[in-house]
Amino acid sequence: MNKKQHTPWQKFRSFFLFLAKIGISLGILAFLVWRATQNEKTMDGLLHGEKIWTSLLLGFLFTFLAVLATIIRWWGLVRIEKMKVGFWNTLRIGYIGYLFNLAPMGIVGGDLLKAWLLTRREKENYPNAGPVILGSMFVDRMIGLYALFMLASLVMLWMGIFQNPAISPTLRSASWAVLIAWAAGTIGWLVLLLPPERKKELPPPRSKAEEFFRKIASSVRLYRNYPIQLLGVLGVSILIHALFATSLYFLADGIWRASELTIPTYAQHLYISPTSMSMSAIPLPVGPVEVVLDELYRDEIGNEGIGLVVMLAYRLVCLLTALLGVFFYFSARNETRAAMEDANSESISLDSGNCP
Repeated sequence: MNKKQHTPWQKFRSFFLFLAKIGISLGILAFLVWRATQNEKTMDGLLHGEKIWTSLLLGFLFTFLAVLATIIRWWGLVRIEKMKVGFWNTLRIGYIGYLFNLAPMGIVGGDLLKAWLLTRREKENYPNAGPVILGSMFVDRMIGLYALFMLASLVMLWMGIFQNPAISPTLRSASWAVLIAWAAGTIGWLVLLLPPERKKELPPPRSKAEEFFRKIASSVRLYRNYPIQLLGVLGVSILIHALFATSLYFLADGIWRASELTIPTYAQHLYISPTSMSMSAIPLPVGPVEVVLDELYRDEIGNEGIGLVVMLAYRLVCLLTALLGVFFYFSARNETRAAMEDANSESISLDSGNCP
């Protein structure tokens, strides 16, 4: 595929949008940090409370397992498409992509980089590898996001959140938004899995890009032939989000247990975590997830800043997990750089934050 040359205006616009995203994210974090410093109990517990290192280590372990499970989920989706891709190869590429998803500093996003790396590896054996792999990544993202809303909704319904008269306006609004998103997602998946209508004759594609996107759409539609496998992938996705919630719970326990401040229960984390993580679909490096987590923590325990500290600890744990991606990157620098050039030359973008 021919590389696309970007005009100076396109380069300026991309750079301006990058600076705007960074500025908005830093502004959100600055406000949250300022609000936390106004709460003496929060600052005292953070600075003088003893840290429980066993819990912090468990927080890291569950994040590592969750990230590993997301790569296994993607590998399974590629295999459904009859591509016999090796697990080790997918693991290596998956961790490189995870590393780049955590470093949105004007470079190509991790999802697109993963697609190009795997395509370069497999295109000799599978001429249609590009659209198939991009289709698998689209389905992977959609199932992951749907599982977020599903887990949060089921736990909220089980705990009777909507029947609680003392529920705060923030939590009530967030709960309804998540529930509506789950309902809409369910309808969308049912439509996708319905038997296809009689195939209509489409006009010839007007460009190579249109032809390429048609192949991706065709690849996505093939998944309707494997409903049992998709249910298995959905089950894995729910487990992944439960692992992330468990990680947040242990990180909160490790930071705050020795202080006078309480933290939400584990059951509460099962809807607090996915509700917050769903905000990572907003295309900002950081900020939206921190805002929602801090607000939900404040609704549950009444103190500002606790959720922010937990999320910052989670971000650090994610960076530590991504160190494996650094190793894989330097073991295949030339291949990764070539894939980055290919991906940067295209105007396609699959990334939607770090939503798992």
